Amino acid sequence: MTDGFISHSSANRALAVRLEKALEATGLSIWLDDSEIRLGVLLGQELHESIRKARAVILLWSDQASKSRWIATEWLTAFHLGRFIVPCSLDDTPLPQCLRGTVYLRIRRVTPGIVEDLARTLRDAPRRRNEVPPTMGGQSPALVEAINTIAGRQYAMHTELETWNLTKARSLQAKLDPITDNAVATWPFDPTIVNLVGYHLKNAYMLKHWDEVQAGRSPKDPILNDAERRFFETLSIDPTDPEALNGLGSILLFKHDVEAAEFFIRAAIAEAKRRKIDYPAAEADLAMVRRFTGG
Repeated sequence: MTDGFISHSSANRALAVRLEKALEATGLSIWLDDSEIRLGVLLGQELHESIRKARAVILLWSDQASKSRWIATEWLTAFHLGRFIVPCSLDDTPLPQCLRGTVYLRIRRVTPGIVEDLARTLRDAPRRRNEVPPTMGGQSPALVEAINTIAGRQYAMHTELETWNLTKARSLQAKLDPITDNAVATWPFDPTIVNLVGYHLKNAYMLKHWDEVQAGRSPKDPILNDAERRFFETLSIDPTDPEALNGLGSILLFKHDVEAAEFFIRAAIAEAKRRKIDYPAAEADLAMVRRFTGG
């Protein structure tokens, strides 16, 4: 068991190394994530185990970190492994919304005072994941109507896919394009809309590359990156959202990052159970992952 896992962007590596050495000088054991040796894998076994074995995760947050899919994966993994996240702000970039209510440190350089504060925070860190603050605001009747329309038409499209009626499915997807574009232009910050856009992009990818996907060959496509970004955005507001977790898992499966895909799909199922709801779509996706892994 280590006292802390440092998650950082490679752009902030020099500061991370100084912090690691300073904390270890106080008697703490620290694991420093080296994102430069991942070779394209988001969540390999070593990384997963290192987060699981840490009492807390030190999240070095910066403009570069906010744009990194690696960093998003690490803090979300820590959250779903029940590890407390200690955010450390390196510049003025806003923290993920779900972590803004957490006590955090402002670090511009490594000083004895900063090291002392962070060491104390690590030693006193709760043995649980961070609490997610409730989302504020409401949904207007127009927004609710848009959400129901998009969700309903996405369901109808998938019904056609289940019978391999690609012509009808593609027609429904095309008709949904302007509706989705209008919704995200009207409510760009609503998490439900953002999440639905992620699924719309995922569906667009499936229809575009249907034959390859069915053959287990998922070609690279910028659509996947855009969809992944939408799911990360939703999870930065509510990391317990089952649909966003499963959507992210599906994208990672298309990207052949099977271990990360399985982790987030399992997290989706676990969060759905906490809400006492069934999630057959996630169960089906997990079965698909098992076919890939032979599990």
